[in-house]
Amino acid sequence: MQVVRRGFTLIELLVVIAIIAVLIALLLPAVQAAREAARRSQCVNNLKQLGLAIMNYEGSNGGLPPSGSTSVAGAIQNFSLITRILPYLEQQNLFNTVNYAFGMPSSDPPGAQSGDPAYTNSTLLHVQVSAFLCPSDPNTPSSTFNSHNYGENTGNCPSYAGGTFDGPAYMIGTSKIVVCPGGATASNTMVAPVGLGSVTDGLSNTAIFSEIVRGKGVTPTDDGLHVTYTGGAATPCTYTNDQDLGRDCQTKATTRVDGSKGMQWARFYMARGGGYTHVMTPNQRSCLYSTVANFPNLISASSYHSGGVNVSMLDGSVRFIKNSVNYQAWHAIGSKAGGEVFSADAL
Repeated sequence: MQVVRRGFTLIELLVVIAIIAVLIALLLPAVQAAREAARRSQCVNNLKQLGLAIMNYEGSNGGLPPSGSTSVAGAIQNFSLITRILPYLEQQNLFNTVNYAFGMPSSDPPGAQSGDPAYTNSTLLHVQVSAFLCPSDPNTPSSTFNSHNYGENTGNCPSYAGGTFDGPAYMIGTSKIVVCPGGATASNTMVAPVGLGSVTDGLSNTAIFSEIVRGKGVTPTDDGLHVTYTGGAATPCTYTNDQDLGRDCQTKATTRVDGSKGMQWARFYMARGGGYTHVMTPNQRSCLYSTVANFPNLISASSYHSGGVNVSMLDGSVRFIKNSVNYQAWHAIGSKAGGEVFSADAL
């Protein structure tokens, strides 16, 4: 009796392999898209929690938390907005480590980069909180400081000098000097705390946090989309509007740096991504104008999400704002009392 051996021919095997390859090619993008959707959802939730913490802080204290202040008893109180709301983010134990007597300087003293245990508020500076990170950002900073992906909205003015901003994030200072189109104002006046009553543009029309891509702390090797540029000359007050200043940032030939944005969540320091401005639309390049006085930092909102960034509004909602957003609408949600009028679909 003849035994019939059954099996695949070479052609049949190749056909099966080809079918499997086609299926993988079709399914892999879907799997990647699903993973990114999950990461983006987590990012939205992080911003939602930050927004709710702001509301709870305001309800308990009668005003929004400040982003740094001048010296108190010789100690610079340059703590970030996020530091102030730690108790409302289930981080009371971490908040208890804050020593206001030592303060939070705006720059690093000797030994800080090497993790000097005697460094002021070192515990606060080196604890990483996962809720402050967007899982879509693949960058891993080389610094040991606590990095983050959520900058506070400082408004539309590109710089400050011990003063305030026109966004809901503000500083308590001994002077109110704002360098932006229109010139500087008088000095030696205390900046009053910002309450929700002063947000006359409406809570749903005013941003409080947005995403910022973290720098790697090394010479940039990527496409340059999310790195910061430094150098060049610009005088903000020579521009008739913020949009022209933003255009200058996009076109000026400057040096790329990639070690600052999102470096520390505990300290308010614009050059390290503590905040962002609404001078440029999302995912445009950022600029540090080192030749201009009064800390002229133009930090744009940025993310690795396709097409735009997530933004937390003062009413606790979170919106996804496209890179192609109408500039006037983006500019409008940057200020708390600008009186701008824009259509809801402009965002």
